[in-house]
Amino acid sequence: YELLKPSEIGRVEPALSAVSDTLTGALHVPNDQTGDCNLFTRNLAALARELGVEFRLGCTVQSISSSGDQVTGVMIDGVLETADQYVLALASYSRAMLLPLGIKIPVYPLKGYSLTLPIRNVAMAPQSTVIDETYKVAITRFDQRIRVGGMAQVAGFDLELDPKRRETLEYVTRLLYPQGGDVAQGEIWTGLRPATPDGTPIVGHTAYRNLFLNTGHGTLGWTMSCGSASYLADVMRQRIPQISREGLDMFRYC
Repeated sequence: YELLKPSEIGRVEPALSAVSDTLTGALHVPNDQTGDCNLFTRNLAALARELGVEFRLGCTVQSISSSGDQVTGVMIDGVLETADQYVLALASYSRAMLLPLGIKIPVYPLKGYSLTLPIRNVAMAPQSTVIDETYKVAITRFDQRIRVGGMAQVAGFDLELDPKRRETLEYVTRLLYPQGGDVAQGEIWTGLRPATPDGTPIVGHTAYRNLFLNTGHGTLGWTMSCGSASYLADVMRQRIPQISREGLDMFRYC
């Protein structure tokens, strides 16, 4: 990393030169990267379909059936679907689905918000990603759009859009990039991050020998997705994973 004085910030993010007198300094982390998780997921799904994976969208998973120490099926839209092995990856909704099986995992939804707006002046828009540590808000460049996101609201499963949260996102955007984006055209969104008490996801075995978990990634779902999938695939195939097993499965809470 590189610690930057206010006068040096414009070297990394040119548009911030216009507001450098309002900044204390910056921490530049050149190895950090950003990307479009929606584009990544769609392309990954297309590759998976070519390999024979079937995606069933718009379905409701109603319950999980079990007998002894095994899962015997999953009820989906009134039909019991069976398999040799099962992976539960329901993010913030994982806990509720597992409770009838006698499994209690400490995954709780933390509500986050994002604002996506079109770029008004390319020269005055962000080049990469900037995080405002005062308001804990991240501003990211997505082609001809700006994505502003952050916050961690304890509100259960409420997905109502809070106008005060939008005001905060707009305020930080205008503060750092007053000419960069068209805030009036911004689209607000909210979602639930599946958080755990220690911040580490829950990936691996359960008390049922053919049921595995992949949940609780908090704000780092996409960041950890490929590593979690690779690790879990090794666990399910009884291979030694490249990632240490210590402290990853649900039994660390027992």
